[in-house]
Amino acid sequence: MSLALTDVSLTYPGTARAVLTNLNLFVPTGTSLALMGPSGTGKSTALAIAGLLLAPTSGEVTIDGQTRTVRDAPTMLRGEIAWVLQSVNLLPRRTALDNVLLPALAAGGSRDDLHDDAVEVLLRVGIESPDQVARTLSGGQAQRVGVARALMSRPAVIIADEPTANLDIATGRGVARALLQAATETTVLLATHDEHVAEMADAILRLEPEVSGDVAPS
Repeated sequence: MSLALTDVSLTYPGTARAVLTNLNLFVPTGTSLALMGPSGTGKSTALAIAGLLLAPTSGEVTIDGQTRTVRDAPTMLRGEIAWVLQSVNLLPRRTALDNVLLPALAAGGSRDDLHDDAVEVLLRVGIESPDQVARTLSGGQAQRVGVARALMSRPAVIIADEPTANLDIATGRGVARALLQAATETTVLLATHDEHVAEMADAILRLEPEVSGDVAPS
């Protein structure tokens, strides 16, 4: 599914300064776009709006050509949109496999039916020991499990908010590469401060302080 923000602006209630002003972006189906910019330029806000967690003051979000709002979030977030965050929040005493399976099991899936798919998606992101307990994983391994968990639902769109921020440079870039390589049929909108991570995406959009109007991908 394609993802677009059109003339999106947001000013929080009780404040005078807009966080975003007339932001336009478009991510074609099955491609990736990295958002870059200094802190305070609205990267996380743009992701929250794109992921239907936050309503813009003006403008619209379209997914696969259809206008979507926060009212659609309960449905879209059950499978069509998945998130990868800075803090992966795994259940520490459960295995990597358990952590990947839990959302699907909570949605009514069968462990027997889902087991092989979960092992396969873990392998795709570089986790070869699915029975390893989460609390024994390194930071990079844990984040890869978080990526696998997001991919497990076969989402159409992945929103990744600084997924490498808590990792060292080499590990973070490895996680980003695993995410983008594994999400070959998924539309990915990624926020990052790392130029090398951004360059792995199909396009880069740079947000600048107090700039309104279109911001052109590079």
